[in-house]
Amino acid sequence: MRSKLSTLFFSTARKVARLQRTAWRLGMPGLFEEGTAQRTRARPAKTALIRKAAATDGEPEFDPTAFAGTWKTRIYRTPPVPGAWPVRLSYFVYTPPKPCKGCPMLIMLHGCEQSAMDFALGTRMHKLADREGLLLVYPQQSRRAQRNRCWHWYQPDAAHGYAEADAIAGIAVTATHDYHADPTRIYIAGLSAGASMAALAALRHPHVFAALGMHSGAVLGSAHSAGQGLRVMREGASLPPRQAIAPLLGDHDAFPGMPAIILQGDRDAMVDRCNGAGLLAQLAWANGVDINDAASPRPEAAGTPRYHLRTDVPSGRGAVVSLCEVPGLGHAWSGGDGRVRFHARQGPDASQLMWRFFKTRQRLRDAANEAVKATDIRAAE
Repeated sequence: MRSKLSTLFFSTARKVARLQRTAWRLGMPGLFEEGTAQRTRARPAKTALIRKAAATDGEPEFDPTAFAGTWKTRIYRTPPVPGAWPVRLSYFVYTPPKPCKGCPMLIMLHGCEQSAMDFALGTRMHKLADREGLLLVYPQQSRRAQRNRCWHWYQPDAAHGYAEADAIAGIAVTATHDYHADPTRIYIAGLSAGASMAALAALRHPHVFAALGMHSGAVLGSAHSAGQGLRVMREGASLPPRQAIAPLLGDHDAFPGMPAIILQGDRDAMVDRCNGAGLLAQLAWANGVDINDAASPRPEAAGTPRYHLRTDVPSGRGAVVSLCEVPGLGHAWSGGDGRVRFHARQGPDASQLMWRFFKTRQRLRDAANEAVKATDIRAAE
């Protein structure tokens, strides 16, 4: 039964993706707004740098010499622990040209049917990193673990979602030590399945991550199988916020909170827009804020291509959770490179919005910082 549900989940996801590409070719970009190109086929190198990928059919070419900073490829393996599921992940580190000692770090998680390099090209986060002195880390799901490179956000258990979340936190701590990044400014963000996995990692390790960014992610805690994950993507939460998310927090009274920014397209055919509002309610509760404190959605950048509707909880500049809804956007990273699949030129620059949210307010407290330093998560390269 579980195998049949998994097959249904991923076959349906592939059908929706084919419909999106067909709509674009037929001249209906407003229906899905993914972009014009097929998936970038860049592959990681076996050496320290990512090798140059062959350009095909107008796809952007991944050429490491075109970047101001440098790319490195690394491997993370979870240490052997009785009762824990072993995880092995590749990850790619982008170091900006500015000196990186004490710099902030952002973990970026790709979505289904993407590679880490697809995500790096599509979001263009490296350009922001060059300006801001930001260290970027891109973990990549193994095809051995999931053939479509989907993270197991829909299976929060020790053999799947929790194991991957722990490995991602381990990568974050390892990269912090290796590159001398600021342990109080470690952020995590993702797209689609990567967004939901980023949330799972952040909620499970609130003393590692200072803030969370989610783009086109599904609500949390309502799925425990592939079939349930598909239903959640279509219909949103089946449980009240508290009941759904509380099991993911461990001891809620000791949970320090997790500031978050959420982006959602209102014409997303893969992850329904109701998930954005659902995540706002869930993360508000996780941060100890009554959703009734939220202001009504307000327009931002009206009359420009960056137009979107923003809801802050609580209202005002000190919001701990923000929801940005982008009119007309499908299942794609807003304001990205439209030539890369699952990224769209239209809408506000999601990379800028997330970084502004992270940069202006979010830093781990000193106590949390000490917890990060004491975390004994080690990688074998």
